[in-house]
Amino acid sequence: VEDATNRVAAATTTTTTTTRYGNNPLMGDIGNMGNLTAQARADGHELYDLLTSTLRDLSTLESSAGNVLRNITDDGGRWKDSGAVVSGEVAEDATRLLVRAGELRELASRMRLPSAHAENGDAENGEGEEGVNAESVRQRLEGQGTVPSSSTMGMVKSAVQAFAAMIDPPPHRSVFGLDVVRGCFLARYAGARQFWVPRSREGGDGRLDVIHVPSSSAMHKFEDNGTREDPSIESLLPLSPRKGRAGVASTGNVDGGVRGNARRKAVLYCNPNAGLMEVATGMGLTGGNVDGDDDDEEKEPTCWTEYYIEHGYDVYLFNYAGYGRSYGGSRRNDPTAAKFDHAPLGALRRVLYSTFLAFKPSSESLRADASAVARHLVDTVGVDELIIHGESIGGMAAAGAARALTDTTASSSSSKSPTAHIVLVCDRTFCNLEAVAQRLVGHWTGTAIRVLTPTWSTDVARDFLAAGCSKIVAQDCADEIIHDASSLKSGLALSGELTKGQTNNLGWMTNAPLEHRLADLDDVGLSNSRLGGSCQSVKSPPTWPADKHVSWSEAHHFSACVRRIGKMATVARKRIHEENKRAVGDLGGGQSDVDDAEEGIEVSLLSSTQSSTSDALNKGNDNARRGSNDGTALVKLWNKLLLADGLCGHHLGHAVKEGSDCTIAWLCCVVVFGSQVLAERAERRWDGQQQSSEGSSAAGLGGGDNDERLFSPEDFDSRPRRQGHQWDEDDLAKHALPIPEVLSSLKKMMAQTAIISVEVELHFVIGMLEYIVSRLCSEENIVLSLSRRNGRKDKRGVISTGCFLNLHCGHNNQYSPEERVKLISLIRRSCCDPA
Repeated sequence: VEDATNRVAAATTTTTTTTRYGNNPLMGDIGNMGNLTAQARADGHELYDLLTSTLRDLSTLESSAGNVLRNITDDGGRWKDSGAVVSGEVAEDATRLLVRAGELRELASRMRLPSAHAENGDAENGEGEEGVNAESVRQRLEGQGTVPSSSTMGMVKSAVQAFAAMIDPPPHRSVFGLDVVRGCFLARYAGARQFWVPRSREGGDGRLDVIHVPSSSAMHKFEDNGTREDPSIESLLPLSPRKGRAGVASTGNVDGGVRGNARRKAVLYCNPNAGLMEVATGMGLTGGNVDGDDDDEEKEPTCWTEYYIEHGYDVYLFNYAGYGRSYGGSRRNDPTAAKFDHAPLGALRRVLYSTFLAFKPSSESLRADASAVARHLVDTVGVDELIIHGESIGGMAAAGAARALTDTTASSSSSKSPTAHIVLVCDRTFCNLEAVAQRLVGHWTGTAIRVLTPTWSTDVARDFLAAGCSKIVAQDCADEIIHDASSLKSGLALSGELTKGQTNNLGWMTNAPLEHRLADLDDVGLSNSRLGGSCQSVKSPPTWPADKHVSWSEAHHFSACVRRIGKMATVARKRIHEENKRAVGDLGGGQSDVDDAEEGIEVSLLSSTQSSTSDALNKGNDNARRGSNDGTALVKLWNKLLLADGLCGHHLGHAVKEGSDCTIAWLCCVVVFGSQVLAERAERRWDGQQQSSEGSSAAGLGGGDNDERLFSPEDFDSRPRRQGHQWDEDDLAKHALPIPEVLSSLKKMMAQTAIISVEVELHFVIGMLEYIVSRLCSEENIVLSLSRRNGRKDKRGVISTGCFLNLHCGHNNQYSPEERVKLISLIRRSCCDPA
């Protein structure tokens, strides 16, 4: 590894794309193995020498035994030769190689850490889980020298050692660290290299560790009149840094075979969780394009690097300052600048410096680092299309970089230099960090973060809205880390619908208005609340096109009405359940599952057994029958309403169960992003109609005449497009229902049975659902949604909320094949890519 560092000049003069062993030549500063113990460095040198000798012996055997190896055939599963004679020299070379292999295995076993060796030993001895007991754990700890003592001084010593290791990490005891991981990754991708980028002035001094992986299309074989040429490594780097863009020729192979008029495309990937690029989801050690299996169509991408290079994008990965080898501030913060001082005085200096003077990563430094790399790619490398993809907390860095880059482009728009087309992809990102912490830990954490980090700003929605470029927000409503109400999707929807672009504290946990809480506490409707005389308790729902947006009061009123209907339906369900037990015995087989129904809202459905039994109970007197009919109708109505499809989120019942703020977020997401979901489904329907209609003229998506491009009720339906999809359903799990179908069912039930207890609330909910359908299906929203899906600007000159991509893959997981197709399609639309 040491011999491979700082060899860029030598690598650019080679005439082969890979080494003789099929690896990419290591280019750039791979690492100096500085933070290792003396024993680990000695083991590394010994391993390097032994691997070199093994490869040399293997090459010697291949040369001397070439005839033997070529004549070996497979006969019925047994290997036998075809008459080739094994000479004494060949036998001697084979014996030498076996000896080397034994030495290599012995060294690898000796280099294992104690914990790994113990675990492997247990597995080899067949102990398995039976060996995991108190005594075996103690023996392992004793082998590592970390077993705590039972005495007071021993416990204090162990605590001090653990704390010291945390504030002053000791050198690594194994040679297999990030330097080796980095080298393995670079060796797996043809043309990959490492280079350094200086941090921006706004972010202070320092350097950022960057890895560049050329696209697969840039590394294809060059052919000229049927003859293959072997270009140099430099020519295989289509986006290699250069002083300026003015000197690029219009023809030739100066850009690695890319024509001068071709667009240079790249992806800047911002790591999730402010993690290391060596272990983040952007990088993978099991992939690569140097093993000759590029033609395998069934090969699935193992990481974002694989995904993007297959689609013709160069990929740039980097570490934020303070992570890995990237650093900010003075040269003293460089983790590779000086050797590790094992003396106590050296440890004291490190602790004092890291505590009071060392560079500390922050939200602003993450944005500054991503902006520095993005500016380098546009100004120095000369990228024409730059995709800034930020995953999880990387979305904060990506949004900040896109905003900074577009602000710089706008301020220098009068210059003659060409500018790059920027596409921002915020992938499963939060609205702000405080909102995420509140729903993961507790309400108090929002204020605690503000107090502990007063200079931090984690407002991703603000930067996303301010970025003047094409934008894509990808979100999974069932994300186990970022709650749907605290996601960037919800923040953008709340900002666009309720706060007129303000993003402060969006996504935070909030309570319902006082009059709504009092009505809920008194178990009465809003019209009968204690503050009913001092507030507008009976409201009218918004109407389209008179009302272009939903107001705060209307959103809160909708949330309170739906909650009231759900609560009354839960009480009715409990009453029906108790009547069933009195009439025909205990059909439930135990305690009712809705005994505490008054304390919350039950979102499960009324079973068919309960429904039929309740019908039998309706044969009593008129008053009892009227009350039973009212309760049964209310339960059936709620069973429909709770399944209302959120288009880009959970069904309505799920949001109501989680609180008023989640219900409001559900409503805003439907009216802001729902039209894009409908547009995606409508495009598939239009394409099918166009293909089936012979002689019809082709119309561009999102452009041209949209008079006949209308949404239909079937576009609201997200249920599986197959017959018998009801087989997937039961009393506790059903597919979400299209909003038009829910609306029609509610109106029909209202016409058949007057539900007096929630009549006022039901009228408002029906009016709000009618407003949603009318607004989403209006020509204005159809044109706007198609434009945003194509990355085009609206009348205000910016792409405010961007394009929405609905995911179902969870947090930090790989996209499904269908989701990967949708993402690259949206990116190409945003870049006006003919592909």
